[in-house]
Amino acid sequence: MATATAQIHLRTPPKTKSLLTLAAELSGASNLTDYILRAAVERAQADLGSQQTFALEKGPWTKFAKRLDAPAKDLPRLRRLLTEPDVFARSSAAT
Repeated sequence: MATATAQIHLRTPPKTKSLLTLAAELSGASNLTDYILRAAVERAQADLGSQQTFALEKGPWTKFAKRLDAPAKDLPRLRRLLTEPDVFARSSAAT
């Protein structure tokens, strides 16, 4: 496990600290910092996970999967866009 060297400073009302301390004790966490960090990391993973995954019902999923599995189309304009130098490269070559 990586050594903890970064610091996060928090200010909270005393009632909130008491609530967190009690929850940490009841959860078996070794200390309040570990409890808060574990909860924050779990929430961060959930928040980020919701940005990286999506769910579709069976009908839309089947249609989506068919499009993924279909052979690639030859799209000349897209091919040109991806192979020609971009506008910034063209303008810097002109100077």
